[in-house]
This record gives sequence, structure tokens and C-alpha cells, in this order.
Amino acid sequence: MIVDVEELRSLCQEILVERNMTDSDAHIVTDVLIEAELRGRATHGVIRMPAIADRVTSSARKHMLLAKDGPASASVDGQENLGYLVAHRCARSVIGKADQTGIGVVSGFNTGHCGMLGYYASMIADAGLVGLVMCNTSPRVVPWGGIEPVLGTNPIAAGFPAPNGQVLIDLSAAAITTGEILVALKDGEEIPEGRALGPDGKMTTDPDVARKGAVLPVGEHKGYALGMMVQLFSGVLTGAAPVPKPGQNYGIFMVALSPALFTEEEDFVSGVGEVVKRIKTSLHADGVEEILVPGERAFREREMRLQSGIGVDDDLMAVLRRWVA
Repeated sequence: MIVDVEELRSLCQEILVERNMTDSDAHIVTDVLIEAELRGRATHGVIRMPAIADRVTSSARKHMLLAKDGPASASVDGQENLGYLVAHRCARSVIGKADQTGIGVVSGFNTGHCGMLGYYASMIADAGLVGLVMCNTSPRVVPWGGIEPVLGTNPIAAGFPAPNGQVLIDLSAAAITTGEILVALKDGEEIPEGRALGPDGKMTTDPDVARKGAVLPVGEHKGYALGMMVQLFSGVLTGAAPVPKPGQNYGIFMVALSPALFTEEEDFVSGVGEVVKRIKTSLHADGVEEILVPGERAFREREMRLQSGIGVDDDLMAVLRRWVA
């Protein structure tokens, strides 16, 4: 069904507050979920609410700790809080550091899944800074040539201020994410070939078999290298678990840079615009009407859904509404 954006936002907020989450914390989590829906990333949207509600109900909120703090860097001990809250604090901190010194490097550890990583890269870009964000997850991806999951899906995102908004790159080192598998399972659809393995190490298009097995790195050996890089930055350098168990001691790594460290801010933004224009006006392949830059599709869908509403599975909406009835 199609649900009004503000109705869905209010519903998610109410569910979390009724489970003893503060208004401000509930606002952060809800906003990350709604932004994922608006940008066409349903895998990271309200489909996550049941798991979040269970986590909030079963685990009392603890105060995060500042493990280390310096003029341009900080380390946040998430104290097992939701990854959404820890990542949001890291993003606010890295923006503050970069505003003061031109560069910020902030890490978080002792936390879990933080949702759509591009949300936090967008926060940094909205502040006029260049942002780089990455995090590790529990083992789901096999090393290239292997059949046992060792690496996480390990997303990485980057945001760049642009003349008409921002260029946003948000991708996973996995050929298919856990969220995409769960959506396929819910919809009764197969997943694309060549992306996942069953527990027996053989290729599968069955999402239930894939959920019990592992997934391949995106782009073969190159995605494997990218995933390992993210794991070393966010899982090892941060002091989080190098190979974490599901939902336990994930790591987050963020960098924010002021363009003024190297050039005039206006020149930087116009330079980004020049690259975008050159890409948009480059020669198209046969059958291609338009070349999109990273993030463009997501922000177009955002504007569309703000007007038309968000499509949510009927059964999921019934569950969410029942929780606040």
C-alpha cells in the first residue's frame, strides 16, 4: 500500500517512544529509515522496524562513552547502542571536528547495524564538507575463491557538495546485501544468478538458501579487496571486532574534509559541477536515454515519494499499526 510520508514517520516514531526510546533517539532512527524508503532503499527502510523494536524492548539504553578525543579525532564507545544512534553521533562529531580544524576523523565501536550508510555521508556533504563513511558487519561475504563467509557486506559511502545538492556514492562490497535477500524472500522471488552460495558452497538463486549460506563479493576480486579494506578500517583500526558476531561490536569509520584545506570552496563545488556536467553530456550507449551520476536516481525518487507517498508491504503495515493500536 502507499502510505503518506508523515504518517509513516509518525507511526515509526510512536512505536519506538512507546518502547521507552527518547523522542530525540526515536527521531534519529525514524529519520534514517524514512530516508532509506524515500531514496528507494527499502532494504534499509521500515522492513527493519520489527528487529529494531525487539532490540529496543530487550536492551536498556546506555550512555555512549567518548573513548578518545583530540582536536581532529575521536573514538566513540557505542556501549551496545543501536548503530543508527552511534553512527549519527559519529557524524555530528566528525562534522564538528572538520569545522574547527578542516579535517575530522571519528570512529565508533561496540555497536550494531547502522542502516543506510549514505545517510551519514549526506549529513557531512550537507555541512559543506567532503565525507567518507564505512562500517563492517558480521561475516556474510566469501573471500574471492572461497566458499566460507569471512567478511561483512561492508558498505562504503562518500558525499561531495555539488552546485545543486551533492554527489553521493553508497555501495556495498557484496554482490547482494542481506536486506536484498530478505526482500526477495518476503516477496517470494528469486535473487539474480551469480551472487550467492548455499551452505553447500554451490551457487543459488533461492533467497532462503542464500540466507543460510553466503554471498559473493561485488566485482569478483576487486570487491573482495574493497571489502577487506573496509573491514580493516572499520573493524580493526577502530578497535571493534575484526570479525564480529552478528550484531556485536561492529565498527564505524568516518572522515570529513573541508575543501578549503586544498582549494577555494567555490572552486571545489564548481569543479564537482564540471565533472557532473561532463558526464551528463558525454556520448550515450545505444538505448541509453540519460547517464546518471551517483545519487541522482535516489534523490529523484526522494522528491517523487515526498509527493506520492511510500510503498509499504501490506502485512508489514498491519503489524506496525497493530503495535500502536
